[in-house]
Amino acid sequence: MSTGRVMSQKGSHQWQTRSLASRQYLEMVLLALVGGWAYFANLHLSLLEGSEGLYAGIAGEMGRRREFFDLTYHDVPYFNKPPLFFWLLNLSTSIWGDHEIALRLPGSLAAVGTIVLTYVLGVRLVSPTAGFWAALVVATSHVFLWYGRRVLFDSTLTFLVTLALFAWIQVQLLGRSSRWYLLAFVSMALGAMLKEMHGFFLPLLVMALYAAIQRDTRMLKNGYFWAGFALAVAMMGAYAQMLGPGYQHHFRIGKAIESTWNTGFIGKTGPTTDGHPLYWYLGMMWADFFPWCAVLPSALLLLWAQRPFRAHPTELLLLVWVLGLFTAFSLATLKREPYLTTVVPGIGLMIGYYYHRLFSSAEDSAAMAPLLRVLLGVLAVTFAAGMFFGAAPLRRRWLVSTAVVSPMFIVTIVSLAGLLLYAVLRSRVRLALSMVGALAVAYVVLVVNYVFPAIDQAASPRKAVEEIKTMALGTQPALFMYIPGWPKNEDALYYLKRDNVVPDLPSQDAVLEAVRKHGAIRVVTEEQPAAALQAHTGLVVGKLQEFRQPGRKHLFLLSVQEQTSARVP
Repeated sequence: MSTGRVMSQKGSHQWQTRSLASRQYLEMVLLALVGGWAYFANLHLSLLEGSEGLYAGIAGEMGRRREFFDLTYHDVPYFNKPPLFFWLLNLSTSIWGDHEIALRLPGSLAAVGTIVLTYVLGVRLVSPTAGFWAALVVATSHVFLWYGRRVLFDSTLTFLVTLALFAWIQVQLLGRSSRWYLLAFVSMALGAMLKEMHGFFLPLLVMALYAAIQRDTRMLKNGYFWAGFALAVAMMGAYAQMLGPGYQHHFRIGKAIESTWNTGFIGKTGPTTDGHPLYWYLGMMWADFFPWCAVLPSALLLLWAQRPFRAHPTELLLLVWVLGLFTAFSLATLKREPYLTTVVPGIGLMIGYYYHRLFSSAEDSAAMAPLLRVLLGVLAVTFAAGMFFGAAPLRRRWLVSTAVVSPMFIVTIVSLAGLLLYAVLRSRVRLALSMVGALAVAYVVLVVNYVFPAIDQAASPRKAVEEIKTMALGTQPALFMYIPGWPKNEDALYYLKRDNVVPDLPSQDAVLEAVRKHGAIRVVTEEQPAAALQAHTGLVVGKLQEFRQPGRKHLFLLSVQEQTSARVP
């Protein structure tokens, strides 16, 4: 071979290497922009959907009482969850102040951490292409975007489960130091300390299924594996001992299994169940993993085709990760959409693998698979139709009555959807899959820049409470809060109790005493307490104002006075 030809091949190889490095750098920048925007933009908007206000209220009471091991809500003991998550909220608000950004920051940081872990796993297990698309799936999937940036447990739990599997994979599939087992078990212990024992058992389930199918007993013979296990048990045991007796059930394995799983094929109804059938999550797939749900079945079939599984460890891991956790959640008695966030990293890696396989093929397939063609076509139509009819569910669920999306954004989405439909009709697989990614990024902008602000503008509990507090600082009659028992609107209660501008009346007797003392008072309350006051024969109650809230969690401003002192017209 001539020297000139060798030099030419060497130069071509160097150019290709630089080109790949530049593309990987651009992909990382794009992920940073999308992830940063998705999980840090507009965090200041009002709390919503109740659970945010509930957890913020518990953390606030913990900080005011300076009692970090026995939680209360509305001054009633709260045993439903261990306190670790509330410690994180208290730490964040202690540093940054008691506001929405600080409350949401732990969840957002955990979400971004999950994106980073997914990217690194995709790169190391498959390729940079797989890592990029896997991370993009995590950042932009509906269930992760909607719940990952909120004051909820699920984003942090997802990070800990992913970190445990990330550390385990370093040893089991990548052949790195066995010391990674220590990090895996510490993460699993923290998951249990955060949200009961399934935080420990979910990653262990994936590990056990993979090892059983592969007939791989290496980890059971490794000293660091058992050292990590012992360390996790010691952490959970010490943590449980520090907590009061009301929290001990969270760390009893039998109790955890009894309360979490059942073996029926239809959901049971009862005081601690929600009645969802075993297949409920399967029906939620289209919404929860939107827009990647159009690609997910094809990715699953591609992985399933890689049999025998023992010869394909990466493909087996992805199947076990997704199908194992999905089955466990489906068998659980209690089913909630946020629980599926733990499955998203596995689904991201599955779809990343699919993109790697299709993008690394020598030529663009002229025959797009019928299933992929149909689902991508439906996705294109759904995006286009959503721009014109998507306001209806926002009106019903969130009371949004004004236009949400700008005309320019509508044109952008419809154009991208049209390009996706064109690629489907022409069997341009790579272009079609790239358009799914472009629409996923646009979906982030839609939710973060348009939907969340529209909800906040239409029915923000913070704005309603700010108006109420302004009234409290004004003239007579005196204004009180009367929301006895468990509130229906936990978000509004959080804002009402945050700075104690509106005094709290804990019972109807306290309302009567305030009326006797002041002659006439104003009361901010909810629907059921308002009805109880109106039914009281010794009171004259009038509705001064109604603050409409989503989910019929409306607030009412009432005038209250004694029957004998009521004016006769």
